[in-house]
Amino acid sequence: MDRAAVLGRLGRLLAATDRREQFATRLCDASRRLVGGRGGSISVNSDDTEARLTLAATDEVAAELESLQDILGEGPCREAYRQDEAIVTDLDDAVSTLWPEFSRSALESAGEVTLHCFPMRAASRPFGVYAVYAYDELTEPDDVVQFLADVIGTAVLREASAPGTDDIWSSRSVVYQATGMVSVQLQVSPVDALAMLRAHAFAHDTTLNEIAEHVVARRIDFRTH
Repeated sequence: MDRAAVLGRLGRLLAATDRREQFATRLCDASRRLVGGRGGSISVNSDDTEARLTLAATDEVAAELESLQDILGEGPCREAYRQDEAIVTDLDDAVSTLWPEFSRSALESAGEVTLHCFPMRAASRPFGVYAVYAYDELTEPDDVVQFLADVIGTAVLREASAPGTDDIWSSRSVVYQATGMVSVQLQVSPVDALAMLRAHAFAHDTTLNEIAEHVVARRIDFRTH
C-alpha cells in the first residue's frame, strides 16, 4: 500500500466536499468515496462499550444503521470495537444471525447491504469505529480501509493521543503557518487543518513539526500530494 498516494486521494476528495458540512462528515464522505462505499459513519466509544456517540453519518441509511445499534445494544460496529478488529457482515447472510434484532431491523431499513466496520485506533487502542456500507464489494482492500480508519480517527480526535505530545503538536510556529496553508488548500477551518496535519504525521510515522516544515517549504500540497 502506498500511504502517500492514499492520503493524496483522500485530500483531493476532501477538498471537493461541501465546506458547509462539519469536518467529520466531510472526512467520512471523502473516505467512503475513496473506498467505493455507498455511505459511511464515524462513532466513538468510551471505556464503557455501552457509551458511544455517532460523530458523523453521510446519509439517512448510515445514520439509521448507527441508531439501531445504539437502540438495540448489538451490531457489527459494537463488535468491531469490542474485538478491536474489522467486522464485515451481509445483512441477508447467515453471519448476521449473530445480531438477530439488528439484522432484521437493518434489513428492513437498508436492504441487502454489506456493512464494513473498522476500529479507529490511537496509541494502539481502539476508541471508535469507522463504518462503510455498500451494495457491492468495496473498491479497496481491507488494509487500505483500516489505514483510513486509523487516519480518520487521528484526524477527528481533538486531544493528543499520547502523553507528552502537546508541544510537538502545537508549540512551534511552523505548525501554525502550515495550518493556515492547509486551511486554504482544503477550504477547512484551522482546527480541521491541524487535524489533517496530525493525520499525515501519524500516517508517515513522523512528527507534526516535520510534516509542517514540508508544507511550509511547499514540498507538500494537500490538494495534490
